[in-house]
Amino acid sequence: MSIDRSARLFNRLSPAYERAFDRQRKQYTRIFQDLPYCNVSNFSSIVDVGCGNGAMASVFSEMGLKTFALDLSIGMLSVAKRRIENQNVYFTLGNAAGELPFPDKSFDIVMASFMAHGMDEDQRKKLYAEMQRVGKHLAILHDYNGAESILMKLAEVLEGGNYFQFIRQVKNELMEHYGNLEIMNTDKDSCCYICSID
Repeated sequence: MSIDRSARLFNRLSPAYERAFDRQRKQYTRIFQDLPYCNVSNFSSIVDVGCGNGAMASVFSEMGLKTFALDLSIGMLSVAKRRIENQNVYFTLGNAAGELPFPDKSFDIVMASFMAHGMDEDQRKKLYAEMQRVGKHLAILHDYNGAESILMKLAEVLEGGNYFQFIRQVKNELMEHYGNLEIMNTDKDSCCYICSID
């Protein structure tokens, strides 16, 4: 999906994501309070690339991490900034498929949740390179794991996503780029793809 089309779509969807904030925040709290492969509370800073409504960023901030969050949708950023849970999160407008607006090695962890599946291969490779550039320790994709669901199929139709190509290629792409990969299932249809940044 083109960047402009994606921004327009998520601007339109931002009211629905605002209503989903509490449910998503509860889910992210469950997932990230105790990751067996990487306890995020052992680190001090994180950036949430493609932060959407800010639910995930709020969880990291509550855990004591200095939290930055980026999204290309002004509507989503407006939703995220309105939440009291995000009062300590630093939000910025930016494109995850382009150059991230941060200096090299800015964050201990770089997280991108449920966005890589909507990118084409070239966009994903740019994302991986930028995650590695701005990160110090971990690059984490939180995304689909290959299980199919009605919700996933609906999302792919609405977003014009690249789900099937993503699922076929993500493990090889990450191994090729980072040289390492741990996978932790977080739900029946999602997982964290966790890579150490050298």
